[in-house]
Amino acid sequence: MLPISETELNAYVDGESFPERQTVIEAWLAGDPAAAARVRAWRRQNQALRAAFARVLSEPMPEGLPDFPGPRPASGPRVTALPPIHGARRAPQRPPWDSYDRLALVAAASFLTGAGVACLAGFLAGLH
Repeated sequence: MLPISETELNAYVDGESFPERQTVIEAWLAGDPAAAARVRAWRRQNQALRAAFARVLSEPMPEGLPDFPGPRPASGPRVTALPPIHGARRAPQRPPWDSYDRLALVAAASFLTGAGVACLAGFLAGLH
């Protein structure tokens, strides 16, 4: 039996685990009270989030949003719940030069400029 990872437990709580692993996970949870308590807490958290955002989920989708993969209703009814995602997920792609990269580049350039000025000042102070 493969070990149960945090990712697999999260998928189980969200109803996205593989059906053949659900019985294995449930048996493992029956033998591990701490993990079972953690799963119950995650489920309560999910229920609280759904309750907190129920009004938002019942609103119609705004016009102009990009299309999501999968079938989309033609008439545009209200969204009541997000469908479960099955299969592998791709990591989100970020632009090659996002704001964090620019900030790191500016910080590195500032440091190198300051170090260069300090070295030049030390060198010139040694000439006198």
